[in-house]
Amino acid sequence: MLNSISSPSKESIFYKIPTIIGDLAVQFLVLWFLVWHTGMVRDANMPIYSKSGTFLILAISYFLTVALLGIKIGDRKHSAVSIMGRGILNAFLTWVFFNGLMAIIYELTLQGKLLLLQLVLTTAGVVLWHMAVRFGVSRVRKMGHNTYSLLMIGTDENMVSIFKTYSKPFGSKGYNIFGFFTDDESAVPAESHYLGPLCDALAYINDNAINIKEVYCSISPASHKDYVDSLIAACEAHMIRFKFVPSLEGYPRHQMQFTQVGNVNVVSLHDEPLNSMTAKVVKRAFDLFISGLFLITLYPFIWLVCAIGIKLSSPHGPILFRQKRTGYEGKEFDCLKFRSMHPSADADTKQAVKNDSRVFRFGEFIRKTSIDELPQFINVFKGDMSIIGPRPHMLHHTEVYSALIGDYMVRHLAKPGITGWAQVNGCRGETKELEDMKERVEKDIFYIEHWSVDLDLSIFFITIWQTLFHRDEKAY
Repeated sequence: MLNSISSPSKESIFYKIPTIIGDLAVQFLVLWFLVWHTGMVRDANMPIYSKSGTFLILAISYFLTVALLGIKIGDRKHSAVSIMGRGILNAFLTWVFFNGLMAIIYELTLQGKLLLLQLVLTTAGVVLWHMAVRFGVSRVRKMGHNTYSLLMIGTDENMVSIFKTYSKPFGSKGYNIFGFFTDDESAVPAESHYLGPLCDALAYINDNAINIKEVYCSISPASHKDYVDSLIAACEAHMIRFKFVPSLEGYPRHQMQFTQVGNVNVVSLHDEPLNSMTAKVVKRAFDLFISGLFLITLYPFIWLVCAIGIKLSSPHGPILFRQKRTGYEGKEFDCLKFRSMHPSADADTKQAVKNDSRVFRFGEFIRKTSIDELPQFINVFKGDMSIIGPRPHMLHHTEVYSALIGDYMVRHLAKPGITGWAQVNGCRGETKELEDMKERVEKDIFYIEHWSVDLDLSIFFITIWQTLFHRDEKAY
């Protein structure tokens, strides 16, 4: 029965309905616990929370969120990190809608501590539930149920790479690849099946159409037009998705974007989700909200403590260190940090190294805890930086590495960030070898090509977690 789960309605029963039931249970239980079992609610607010419409408003808030975000837990192309990010966003939007509606409809006086605790508990509960459902889906698919069946026609390098990607033990993806049709049997991966020569593929599609969801084909229509046309016609007649895999030998292996100019297909070397106006507005709104909130609440106290610590450890020199760095589209800007080193002539060319003599005692503390980076929230508020993005490098390093790494400058197609995908994956601190910088650039480009709200939120919360509970050995 599980193996037949493929239509949208059956998929909903399989994972969407359990997700919704679990989410609502988490939301209701947290609200019930906080309001009636903690004693945190003010007397004036208690009658409001006791109204019969409170849980209805919470349910409406949740379904508004689902209408905006959807439920992608069973989506085969969403990673676990993406699912976690969407869970965080789900809890956050529900929290915003619920408390906003309660304040508007019932004139509820919002309580900061109660609101924060509600957000933390619901976020933790929703994320854990989403990951549990994801794990359940993964286990079902690993047992061979709820699979998505593919057929491969051709065995060039790209086709073999697709096979290896889809057949990796990702768990929750659940792809079932029948095998390859090709005239070169020796090119078929040992882990797959040789189904026959190219001339047998059309008959196989017609005979097994009910089980095939997608066909991947690398046979060029320029040299085999009639053959490819017959495959496309058969796939469309049976409502099978046909995917053409063109040979782009020599071009970089990035997430490219196909567009049309007139009736001509044009390939862009990089897909840039952040290029859309909607994405720019959403990202800028997030940056302004978080940076503005931080600058008017915590930052003045942090600045005072750091100012005292810096001046006691290194009296000569400013509190804030300004350094020219490469920003969006290669433009220079003044990047701010709390000064952690004694003034030196090589500050703009030499990276900090382990046991660096330039770093003073208090500076060592703020570097290890990343407190030295906090003034960059000012850069974010001004628009020079974003909270999430590729880390900005010194002008000297931009000059050096752009000559050594071919796609180095691509990382400047997004605003630089206080933290980023590279940093949460361990690529921070000193780059001793060229390979270290290549890995960082690779992850920065991945971020630019795969940007989404849930990816940003995942990076944001992972950064907080790593800062509080994980000491990075490269932070020196």
